[in-house]
Order: sequence, then C-alpha cells, then structure tokens
Amino acid sequence: MRLALLGEVLGHSLSPVIHHTLFEIEHIDSSYELEEIAKPVFDSELRHALKTFDGMNVTIPYKVDVIPYLDELSPEAETIGAVNTIAKKKGKLIGYNTDYTGFKRTLSLIGADVSGKPVIVLGHGGASRAVIQCLFDEKASGITVISRHPGKVDEEFLEFAKARNVEIKGYDSLTRSGEKYLLVNATPVGMYPKVGVSPISSEVAETFPKVIDIIYNPEETQLLHDAKNADKSNGMYMLVMQAMAAEEIWMDREISPEVAAKIAKDMMK
Repeated sequence: MRLALLGEVLGHSLSPVIHHTLFEIEHIDSSYELEEIAKPVFDSELRHALKTFDGMNVTIPYKVDVIPYLDELSPEAETIGAVNTIAKKKGKLIGYNTDYTGFKRTLSLIGADVSGKPVIVLGHGGASRAVIQCLFDEKASGITVISRHPGKVDEEFLEFAKARNVEIKGYDSLTRSGEKYLLVNATPVGMYPKVGVSPISSEVAETFPKVIDIIYNPEETQLLHDAKNADKSNGMYMLVMQAMAAEEIWMDREISPEVAAKIAKDMMK
C-alpha cells in the first residue's frame, strides 16, 4: 500500500518513523510519505493525492477541510466532525477519526478516570474535538474549553460544544483555586521550534493531578515541566496509538497490543 500524511507543514513529523517501524516488525510491504499541501492549492492537490494514495492520515489544518471530498464518514468521525484517517473501501473514500482512540488510551496510560470529574481543555481547534468527544463519552462531570477569544468561537464549534454541555471560557478564568482533575492542552503553544512557553502559568499548571499535552515535540513541554505534581503524558503515546488504529483500518486486521506497546515504548525513549 502507498500511504501518506496530509498537512500543510510536515517537516517535524514522526509519523513516517512510527509507520515504517510497524512495517518492519510485521513484514508489511507498504510505504508512508509526507504530502504537504499549501492552502492556496488545496483543492487541486488534494484531489490528486486522493487518487494517488491508498490511505492517508490528516493533520493540521485540514482535519475538517477534507470532509467534503469524502464519500462517507465513520460514526465517530461524523460525531466529532473531524477526520484524521482516510481509507479506500469498495471504491469509496471513507473518513475516520483515530485521534479518539489515541486519546482514550492515553487516559488509561496516566490512570485518569474522568467519570464524574471536572476537566479543562485548552483550545478549540480540530484536535480538541476528538478529545472533547472522548471526555464526554467517558462521562466527565463538566468539560470546560479555554479559548483566547471565547466571544469569537465559530458557530459550528459552538453547536458541537453545546450538544456536549461544554462551557467555553477565557484564560482569565483559570486560577489556582477551584476543583481540578484533568488538564488537556490541545493548542500548539510550546511546540517545536517555539519551545519554553506554556499556554498557562506554572502556578496554575501545578494544581492539576492529571495533565496531557498532545504536543510530542519537545518530549517535555514547558506545561508538562510546570505540572510538577501530576500524572502526565505528552502526545507521543496518543500519536502512536492513533497510528496503530489507522493501520488496522487500512489493513483490515488488528495489530497486537504487544506490538503497539513496543512501538510506543521505543518512541517515548
């Protein structure tokens, strides 16, 4: 199979390493490439890519933009309203969202049982939708999305949030006081090359017992460094697990948990 990652800027991506590691372990005859498409030529280049590749992952900023080009959406992709995996099945282009699976497995990794507990999600971009849906399905008692401009959130996201009883607030609402359990950073703040910065203050970060930053480069973001008292994870485990879920879709077979765990462990060294 000829596979690829679709995005706008992909030079930092570790996805090819993850997928090629799986190919080597499982003796799979496939390739995995980086397919960068600039926004001005998105329409024509995407149509060409969809004909060229047997399957694709999708990353920033195209997880929502690809939807009109697909024939069908899986139930979770339709519910979330974002696609990170495209597969060709019986002549149709079908969109999936394996970020959901990756995030759910990351919750387990840090022992985060969100049922009945309050959670904070920083950011309301495409990456946050799968996070929010998973938290909602896991019965978090209250989900609050923090936005730099809460009054300018687009109508589509507002509808998505309202249906899941999500509150949208500004960063000024984050203080040291109040009930806290899990903090999830779904913004690019702190990502390479703009390292050493955090979306929130260190005083607030250290009050959360559980923290997930979906950034994986650098390995320890400033936010994770500041969350001194937390059970925490960067985005590498989520990245590996969503990649394994995508491969299962493309190959129509399961990858053993042992193989997935080995790849995640090697990538997190």
